[in-house]
Amino acid sequence: MLTHGNAIETRRSDSRFMAFVISLVAVTMAVSVVSSSAFLVAALCIGLAAVAVLRFEWFVYTQVFLLPWYPLLDTTLPVRDVSLVLRFLVLAGVWIIRRQKGKSVVQWFLGSRIKKAVLIFAGIASGSLLISAFGPNTNALRSLVRLFSYLAFFFAIVGWIETREQIEKIVKVVLSSTIVVALFGFYQVLEQGYTDLYFHLYPLQEEGLEPWSGRIVSLLFHFNSLAGYLNLVLPFSLGCMVLARERGLRYLAFVCHALAGAALYFTASRGGLIAYGGMLLISLWFLKPRLLAISRILSATALAAVIVLSLQQGSASRLQEVDEFTSATRLALWGAAGSMFFEHPVLGVGYGNYRALYNDYLPGVTPDQLDAHNLYLQFLGETGIIGFGAFCLLAWLLARIAVKLARDSDSFYCLVGIGMGGVLAATLIHGLVDYLFNGSPQFGGLFWLLMALGLAAFDQTKAGTAAAAGNKQS
Repeated sequence: MLTHGNAIETRRSDSRFMAFVISLVAVTMAVSVVSSSAFLVAALCIGLAAVAVLRFEWFVYTQVFLLPWYPLLDTTLPVRDVSLVLRFLVLAGVWIIRRQKGKSVVQWFLGSRIKKAVLIFAGIASGSLLISAFGPNTNALRSLVRLFSYLAFFFAIVGWIETREQIEKIVKVVLSSTIVVALFGFYQVLEQGYTDLYFHLYPLQEEGLEPWSGRIVSLLFHFNSLAGYLNLVLPFSLGCMVLARERGLRYLAFVCHALAGAALYFTASRGGLIAYGGMLLISLWFLKPRLLAISRILSATALAAVIVLSLQQGSASRLQEVDEFTSATRLALWGAAGSMFFEHPVLGVGYGNYRALYNDYLPGVTPDQLDAHNLYLQFLGETGIIGFGAFCLLAWLLARIAVKLARDSDSFYCLVGIGMGGVLAATLIHGLVDYLFNGSPQFGGLFWLLMALGLAAFDQTKAGTAAAAGNKQS
């Protein structure tokens, strides 16, 4: 039995360990200012390895906190993504922990319809590429492996979480990390450029990123990707600032919502702003009390407006109209995806192959640079009607879980349901004009992390219901 003295000692141990982690991060960031990006990546890997050995749970939380930063190695090796490898290491660590506890592997991967649907979707994506008439290429294989890393992270989080406190801690880490993302975006607004620090973190972006036009990218690779990323966090900050019982979490969520909202404006992403509006309307349907929710949304919006007005330089003309080049480009890319689907309706041209093939339909356009800018057309073109059907089924099953959680009598599980449902709504709405899973690994990793939180919370509610039923029978 845990005594008061033991509890105090445990908290002291956690504090000492947290001090170690904070010191490690501080030293790493200080070194990053004066060193090469390769040295920074090496320091990151060494530091994370030490954290993983000393305290695995903090290895997970550190991974979550660092989701917005995605270092890429300048190498000819097939795998350049450091974070991709780390996701598989998280899965391996959870595998070891569960095996030590004697937990079922079958239950872990096949214990629900959602898990089976995820694996079926992954199998269809793999099959569409491997048996495609065009065959796999290096970039398509990278996209497929990146998808596997998202799903590895998903299963790792689902298999690791055992308590609601773990879910709450991950939500707090995500909110804190997003505040950092927003603040760095504001720094770019003040500097009127991507900043030297950004190119120090991502040296490959100096040639790949278009010239500064006033739209922030923060720690991500593109302004539309940043908008999509923020729209994954905003539903959870909304749920927490209205429904969280802990005052500290409500304040953290309020600050995050206001800062992320202002950062979303500075991305000048029309699709991102529309998705945010749609998410708010859907979330308000489930948020109770509604007047309290509206008042806190208005308060956060007012703070975001103050931030925007104090930082904005020039007018936001891009938000007022759609330029001819953008509309023509989107229509052309959509047409290419549609043509791929009609020519290969069953399994498409292969997952990840759109980038390699759109140049055949749009001569003169540089290949291997663009996605279809439409979630639905990209899945249809790459995986055909079978892959698109699997995706729709998966989205439906996830949405059902979100609705059930949002209607739960426990406010904590209700806010997780609001967050999960908001993530799905924002992704599906933004997906009408963008496809972010391939070009933004930060977005893909966060999306599947948040889906894992929802599934873990739903499993906890089912276990609680089963335990209550057992107590009544006894």
